[in-house]
Amino acid sequence: MRIPAPHWPSVSGRARADAGPLLLAAVVVVAITLLAGAMPPLLSATADAAVRDAVRSSGGDLQVHSRMEGDDGPNGSRVRHPRLAEDVDDFRARATDELGPGLRAALHPPVATVISPTLKITDGSVLRTFQLAYVARDGGPDVTWIAGGPPRPTDSETAAVPYGAPPWPVQVGLSEADAAALRLRPGARLPLADDQGNVKKVQISGVFRPRDSADPAWRLLPALLSPVAGADGRGSTRFAGLLSRDSLPDARLAFAQDELRRTVWFTPDPARLTWAVVPSVAAKVVALKAASGSSGARDGSLKWETRLDGVLRNVSAQVHAASAQASVLLITLLAVAILVLLLAADLLVHRRAPALAAARQRGMSLPVIGGELLLESAVVALLATAAGLGLARAVTPGVSWEWIAPVVVTAVAAGPAFGTLTAARATRDRRVPANRSARRWMRNTGRLRRAALEAGVLVAASGSVVALYQRGVGGGVLPASAPALCALAGGLLLARALPLGTRFALKRLLRSRRPLAVFGAARAAATSARVLPLLVLVTSVALASYALTLGAAVGHGTAAGPLAAGLLRLAWVSAVTLPVLGLLGLALGAAAGAPERWQTLTRLRTLGLRPREARWVAAGELLPPVVVAAVGGPLLGAVLVRLTFGSLDLRLLTGSDPALTPPWWGLGLVAVVFVAAVAVVVPVESALRRRRRLSEVLRAGGG
Repeated sequence: MRIPAPHWPSVSGRARADAGPLLLAAVVVVAITLLAGAMPPLLSATADAAVRDAVRSSGGDLQVHSRMEGDDGPNGSRVRHPRLAEDVDDFRARATDELGPGLRAALHPPVATVISPTLKITDGSVLRTFQLAYVARDGGPDVTWIAGGPPRPTDSETAAVPYGAPPWPVQVGLSEADAAALRLRPGARLPLADDQGNVKKVQISGVFRPRDSADPAWRLLPALLSPVAGADGRGSTRFAGLLSRDSLPDARLAFAQDELRRTVWFTPDPARLTWAVVPSVAAKVVALKAASGSSGARDGSLKWETRLDGVLRNVSAQVHAASAQASVLLITLLAVAILVLLLAADLLVHRRAPALAAARQRGMSLPVIGGELLLESAVVALLATAAGLGLARAVTPGVSWEWIAPVVVTAVAAGPAFGTLTAARATRDRRVPANRSARRWMRNTGRLRRAALEAGVLVAASGSVVALYQRGVGGGVLPASAPALCALAGGLLLARALPLGTRFALKRLLRSRRPLAVFGAARAAATSARVLPLLVLVTSVALASYALTLGAAVGHGTAAGPLAAGLLRLAWVSAVTLPVLGLLGLALGAAAGAPERWQTLTRLRTLGLRPREARWVAAGELLPPVVVAAVGGPLLGAVLVRLTFGSLDLRLLTGSDPALTPPWWGLGLVAVVFVAAVAVVVPVESALRRRRRLSEVLRAGGG
């Protein structure tokens, strides 16, 4: 079977004749593709920044402790352990191995510390405290001795000390700042005692200067570099002395067996912590804590302590909430964009109906007609999509295809589907029945089809709200679609009410003596049954109101973080884009009805209607749906806010439950813009139609 070839002159001729609507549809596809393609990469980058900021501000160091082996010797004595520093290195290596490669890659190199209990300086001065500390990491931290030298052993390497013996001597080094504050020089003794009054025999071996004061190892014990005020209570000052590998065994004998605390510290590296690695890192941290030994255990098991899992859990909840909230806004944009594209396709088919009917009557098959229309729409849609993705790639680190499919499919398929259906209807041999009951049955069938469609939308909207309440906003696409589906449902209800209102107004005006009002009401009543234009207007205004309220709620909260700031920007972009799409829908709807409207008005001119009065009648036709959208849209948006805001988890970003007060100034501005747009559309239409001769309009079938 030979595939029929398209008639290329017809394809190019239709495209040139309808370049305006095609270009408008292409602009919509470019804009929405840009937003939909750029949002996920931007959100991912923002999530990376949020993870880094949370870890940087909240710390989350991993600490692992382990009890030192006993140093009991023969005959009730304690034996000096000369390789104690090597044991600390082994402990640090063992803790590093337990991290696993994934978690280890997200952390800075470990730092091991051995810290004594806090001692009191007993020189009779103000409250000052002192600690002995050993710090070690691979290759440092390095110091330069500017006076004296590093601490040395105070006895033989394997000396033994009986229990109850006098205080064991130990040497420490002081930093320049500590030595100056304590007024001590190498060789001096530092008067120290513990909380029970036990005297400690500590001698200053030398004064040092760190080669790199920004070394991460010093961050763990800042008192080693300079006095720290308030570390042990108000009015206190803490100092610290540096132990060397040689003096660490002496420090062990200077205290009870379990008084020195041996710890390995792992500090998260914010540069290596991204949103992609958060799940694996958090899972490994939880596993380490679950397998951690008891704090009261007397063996050498590792005991892990950290707040990193809590920090990552909190930031994960915030990222998931922000992603779901961004999905809500993006779905609102997609919904309105799809409606605008459907309206643009309807306008194209309305303009092409005579040509499509003629082509069908000349024998062109429906597959050929559909294929030509599909070829045209596919070229326009794909070029527009490529342009949108190219712009997205230019402003973001990547692009996402996740959200663009609905818009592209609508842009490609809507025009061919409407056009093929119109061509099929133009040549079908179905006649209007003469029987009144048969005609009534046909009308009722059409009404039932519309009612079934509307009922489907209402069921979907109800289901999305139930899913939002049950699963939360992060429960998938259906809960995130609740505002958009509810706006569509509200628009359909208003579309049902508009014909009733216009017919009621027409009946009242027929009794008046204002012919212009009667003409305008008659035209409004005749066109009020068109659902799609009103649906675009109401949905765009309602969802713009929703986005404005969301932006105001986030802006009034804590919007300083990357996630809140990103959501706020997306809310304002949506609040601007949605009304623009609504205005495009207004222009498309007006263009679709313009031929019939101005044909009627031109004929009325032959009866004495002046051009200015004709514009007033045209405004009277266009104003009712716009007024319904301008009034009902913000109210519908307020209902959506009350209905869904409680399930959006905004408090995770704002720090508190957001205020539900809509920014009425913004909603009023949107309403005024839509009403004012009618005052622009009517003169433009009048200017375009003024060029047509009266004979062309009055000719049978002219439009």
